Amino acid sequence: MRENLLTYISELLTADLPFLLLRKKGGTSVDVLHQNSRKLHKTVPDKMTCGVFSKFQKSENQIFIWGEMIKKFTWDHAVTSSSTSAVEIHNEGQMHHEKLVDNAVKSIKNTELKKVVLSKKQTLKRTNPDLDILKNLLDMYPNANCYFFYHPVVGKWMGATPETLLSYKNNKLQTMSLAGTQPAQNTSEITWGNKEKEEQKLVTDFIVRALESSAVKEIKVGEVETASAGNLLHLKTEITAITHFENLQKCISELHPTPAVCGLPRKQALEYILTHENYDRSFYTGYLGWNDPVNETADYYVNLRCMELFDDHINVYAGGGITSLSDPHAEFQEVQNKLMTMATVLV
Repeated sequence: MRENLLTYISELLTADLPFLLLRKKGGTSVDVLHQNSRKLHKTVPDKMTCGVFSKFQKSENQIFIWGEMIKKFTWDHAVTSSSTSAVEIHNEGQMHHEKLVDNAVKSIKNTELKKVVLSKKQTLKRTNPDLDILKNLLDMYPNANCYFFYHPVVGKWMGATPETLLSYKNNKLQTMSLAGTQPAQNTSEITWGNKEKEEQKLVTDFIVRALESSAVKEIKVGEVETASAGNLLHLKTEITAITHFENLQKCISELHPTPAVCGLPRKQALEYILTHENYDRSFYTGYLGWNDPVNETADYYVNLRCMELFDDHINVYAGGGITSLSDPHAEFQEVQNKLMTMATVLV
């Protein structure tokens, strides 16, 4: 069944047809939704399942892949071990990023800004074809939501994101607060610092307020727990609510961008990012997913741990949340760890 999926994706790429492949975390089912034409759609189809790929700045139009064909495959995970022997994440831009963080901490201490997410893009030489990278992605990250998006007008993106923006089924909305990061250790004792705990609480409180503004009912907040995503650990809180399918776009508008990818207050954090990051995030920290109006189900994911693929190089993206307790050197190392999460699938 593995080869069936790879062959099908190869055929879609050869035919230059837009598609969205999605494998949910913890599962073996891989769904591929695609069009039968190369048309670029910027509107949702009537009564048809569609894929969504949105940029970080929601003022820019989303890309919709109309589900003119939907295929299901099974991906049995092969035993694999990540290797970094052929890929190196150099400490490129370390001084710049640490200075960026230091200035952000000063702004947080002296203005109404409470948190801002700062990121970087790193360009790596490409050595393997699309299907080899996809195979590594699906094998190495069974506990992440893995995707492959392609549109001839937009380009190719892949990712393995741990974060759900919103899922919906049977009138129940599910989302999560995900913040705080540390490398996975071979120990049962996991300790979280005040910086990570504070960051997690900021994100959780924001999501609850956003849902309250969306006129949902019966909001329930779960316990804070540790979640694994590849070689990284995060703090996670599950949040649920009751609402109607027609209300989902209002919910998404209130939720995105969350403090986990932007900051708080959102307006000030977004202004800070656009003024100081000095590069276009494009689809990184946007969102992607599927929307099925017939069955009234939806799944949207925040586009973290992602890469943009070109013929001879690949851009990988990563970032981290900055608060008043952030240490510039530690923040740079966190970003490097996240970049390596993606770089391991390239060899």
